[in-house]
Amino acid sequence: MRIDIVGGGSLGLLFFSKLALSWQTDSEYSGAQSHKLHLWTRTKAQAEYIREEGIAFQEGQDQPVHSLVPHSIPGCLVAAVEESVLTANSDQGIITEKADLILLTVKQQHIHSELIQWLSERMHKDTLIITMQNGLRTDSIWPGAWQVYVGVTTEGAKKLSPVSVVHSGHGQTYIGNGATLYGSSAVCGQATTMDGYEEGTIAFLLKSLTKAGFIATLSKDIEIEVYRKLTINAVINPLTALWRVSNGELLASEARIAIMRQLFDEAIAVYGKNDIGWSEAWWNDILQVCRATASNTSSMLADVLNHRSTEIDWINGAIVGLAQRVQIEAPAHEWMCKLIESLTVEEAD
Repeated sequence: MRIDIVGGGSLGLLFFSKLALSWQTDSEYSGAQSHKLHLWTRTKAQAEYIREEGIAFQEGQDQPVHSLVPHSIPGCLVAAVEESVLTANSDQGIITEKADLILLTVKQQHIHSELIQWLSERMHKDTLIITMQNGLRTDSIWPGAWQVYVGVTTEGAKKLSPVSVVHSGHGQTYIGNGATLYGSSAVCGQATTMDGYEEGTIAFLLKSLTKAGFIATLSKDIEIEVYRKLTINAVINPLTALWRVSNGELLASEARIAIMRQLFDEAIAVYGKNDIGWSEAWWNDILQVCRATASNTSSMLADVLNHRSTEIDWINGAIVGLAQRVQIEAPAHEWMCKLIESLTVEEAD
């Protein structure tokens, strides 16, 4: 099995590090020439840095640092998306084999036509793509013939540097068919069934993630997981970015919690009008995420602090879009979009 992880952010580094460490100690993977694990970073500079320095991985904030040198692990290589697919040289070899499965961990704003073209060069006709982005994307950017699955994870990861990542919070990962969200003609025709290749590929990934220490399951109702996480992100991310606070500090006052509740209530009202399933339990999930990741800096806050564009259009903006679809208003989420956009003065991507 040949697995590509595309994206050298916190989530990409987390999944690559834990899978690589697992493959290093498991003879099923390390002794098999057919198993490959490739990390594709967005920039050549990061890929070269990782190849030279390795990855410093911590299972928790107070845990020992594991020095992970990819080329010392059979089948593990690192290259950059900006390098040519056919000539990408990892210093240990040229990556020419097509991927069987691609785990896409880049942010929503980085999924554009150029990346789609790049992905097409990494794929064979049966390659599966699993998207693992925050927020909701319902446009038709994915080619109709592609097999696109959705991944939703509540794992916490903190990127300390281009070569350093901490597993900052344990969670769960759900993978499911993207038919109802993406509307791909090929996927829609197979919304409830998988052929033998798909089933085997997904089973291999789930087994690999489990061996690496993740809790990963195949969901038959991935849409509910997507909207659950969308709601969590739409409440936590913009407020931490606006107030410049860690996740836990959102619960520091009743006034802050009241604003959080307003965003939550507005979101579920929009879902109800769109016949989208939701649960009151999601409110408790939001509070629990704030407690469990109390010291974490949200991805949106990190983007704002570093003058980068955010995923606001696909988080709160997605809820505004759903409201517009049924001709109702979502003023609190509209204001979140306007306020966050006003903070992004300079692009540094």
